[in-house]
Amino acid sequence: MDTALCDDLLQEVFRFLPRAAAPAVSLVSRRWYALLRASITSLTLRLPACSDTSTLVPISALLSHFPSLSVLAVVCTAAPAQVADAMLLLVASSPSAARLSRLRFLPDSAVSPAALLAASPALYGLTSLHLTALRPLSFRWIAFLPRLKSFSLVNSAAAVNSTRWSSDDVDGNGEPVGALPLERLSLCGICSGDRGFGWLWRRCGKLQWLQLRACDGTGDGPASQSFAGCLAGLLSLELRACRSVSDRVLLLAADRCRALTSLLVYDGGSREALLRFIYQRGAALHTLDLRLPLDLHNEHLLAIGANQGHQNQNATHSLAALRLQSCVLITGDGLRSLACTAAGAAIEELALVNCDVVERESGLLTFLSQNMRHLRRLDLSYNETLSDKEVGAMLSSCHNLIDIRLRGCRFITRGTIVSLLRYCGWSVEVIDISRCLSIAAADAELFAQEATRLNQMIIEESSVSEELRAIASRKGIRVGPLQCS
Repeated sequence: MDTALCDDLLQEVFRFLPRAAAPAVSLVSRRWYALLRASITSLTLRLPACSDTSTLVPISALLSHFPSLSVLAVVCTAAPAQVADAMLLLVASSPSAARLSRLRFLPDSAVSPAALLAASPALYGLTSLHLTALRPLSFRWIAFLPRLKSFSLVNSAAAVNSTRWSSDDVDGNGEPVGALPLERLSLCGICSGDRGFGWLWRRCGKLQWLQLRACDGTGDGPASQSFAGCLAGLLSLELRACRSVSDRVLLLAADRCRALTSLLVYDGGSREALLRFIYQRGAALHTLDLRLPLDLHNEHLLAIGANQGHQNQNATHSLAALRLQSCVLITGDGLRSLACTAAGAAIEELALVNCDVVERESGLLTFLSQNMRHLRRLDLSYNETLSDKEVGAMLSSCHNLIDIRLRGCRFITRGTIVSLLRYCGWSVEVIDISRCLSIAAADAELFAQEATRLNQMIIEESSVSEELRAIASRKGIRVGPLQCS
């Protein structure tokens, strides 16, 4: 039996097996175990503390058994900088280096640009790279990864010395500017005085998606103008916890981002900056996602409706997704006014997460559902006092929902489940009822049994009964807690 199939055929079979089958396959024979490892294309290594480079020898031997890897994640704690560099070079010298397309390299110390430059010839095929930290902040090595489309840098303060590092990649050094292949860029923890980002910004003319997280600047000092150069082709912009720099970025985006279709702002954005952005770029937005914008008022919602209605007569798209979370100054009048506009009526996805207005104003949800006839996705999570009566009245006008999220709505009961089945049981594909303390196991079982198109139920593992597991297995439904991406 062990020799009945050739190596290539066995490896092809192994690639189709679920991960859960790997332990059983590895026990068949030494040959099967070796072929199984050789067929694996995705691997995560969680390494113990490494104090010096001598501890990396077993890792090198381990990687030699996985020549087909295309996706690799390396996580390591308590590794000094020289060990992080050596670890990266070890990955570059592994048999799978030329095949790697995605690499997440996550030691808890910074890797050096010199190591990245030395590894780049072997990692020529990388299309996605995620780094914990880089010191000093030099990005010239990216030019030697011609296929790199996505780059993420955490720049964690825990991973580097608090002393400010400098870089020779200074802004405006007269060096010829060539465009990098980057289309997606995520940066975390940038300080205003971090040197080296000007070199990167001036070469990101192909950028389509930009995410800034916990940044208080865009690098190279407040006078640097390089950042604006990467905005022209952006399709999506995300500002997460960047309160001190969000206004500057929003105003630049209002002037430069002529192709932008998606904006996300979490914890930042003044009244004036948001309003100017909406007036100048709101007409082209497809997705608007705002969390805790303390200065978001009804006038911003009115501007969205008026701006899209006035400018989008000949446009090919309009606002399809509006997500609001913890927006304390928004009232029912603002949401009703938006729902009565052409822009509001076209919305397909609405999220009102932890919004006081949902709980304050009875009948608001019903009004919105009656006017937003195209709604397909609805998120009402963490509106703790939301009642079965409110949900039922709203659902009576929502006959096309495919995704509904009710996480943390503590007072909804079996009545909501019955209303969902009555009005949307034939259409809902995803439901989130985790942390809904008044929904019993029998209620979850009822919905899983009766909903005709359900393919995912998000619920705590402790709330999944044996009967629910049996129903899910029989109908091919994924059941369990929400998996973090």
